[in-house]
Amino acid sequence: MRKEGYCAYGAARTSETVQALQAGISASTGDDLQSVEAALTAAHRLQTCLTLFRACYPKTRVALWKRRLRRLIRALNAQRDALRLIEWIHALSPSREHKVGIQRALLRLTQELDTRQSRVQDVWRQWLDSRAPNEILGLSRRWIEAFGDEPCDCDFAQRQWTLFARAQQSALEEGSAQSLAVRCGRLRALIEGCALLEPLMGCKLETAWAESYETLERARWKSDTCQLLSDLLERERALTTRYAGHLRGFTRLRRGWEWLIQQLTSL
Repeated sequence: MRKEGYCAYGAARTSETVQALQAGISASTGDDLQSVEAALTAAHRLQTCLTLFRACYPKTRVALWKRRLRRLIRALNAQRDALRLIEWIHALSPSREHKVGIQRALLRLTQELDTRQSRVQDVWRQWLDSRAPNEILGLSRRWIEAFGDEPCDCDFAQRQWTLFARAQQSALEEGSAQSLAVRCGRLRALIEGCALLEPLMGCKLETAWAESYETLERARWKSDTCQLLSDLLERERALTTRYAGHLRGFTRLRRGWEWLIQQLTSL
């Protein structure tokens, strides 16, 4: 089995994704959900490329690239979650008794979003400073220039897909000990990997994968955002005690905050 044609194909897809990530981060304004989603999609896709085509790059470099990329994915995901939560809250129709608490929760969420945006920018600078994008593009260019016209060895591609899919499909197991975040990441990689190899081997997306991913992603977002609101509420309690010296009036804030958490829990 020859890997040259497969690696040339994978290098082209990987290069495209590196450039898409650069464009996505450049276009992201930090408070626009769609632009953050685009950057996150490119980052996830690059991570999938580095796993699916890992045989085409130095093993130690792939491990390092993926470790640094995971930091960016976590930062973008946290930013996206906060934006989705703010958008969801704005679509609600609370009663008057809950509005004071909800407005304070929105203020704290906006401040948290600023912190998360700063984290994205810090991690992105670290990604650029590591020269990982240039390394990936440079190594990819060698494959493309040397073997871009060579047809893909279908047996080699099938073996790579089998190994890749076997590792990701553990996320489909009921009662898995993996966290929701890990299961979502593996299922997303499975779906993206199938799409990447579809032109080579006609890989078909299974409906169960997409359905499971949507279910798990909703559960993950609900769990993470409920925890975020709970943490912010406790932080607000501590701030009120510190600066006011008492908790009189805090009940009004808590009532709206807890109503938000109840609405999330019931989704």
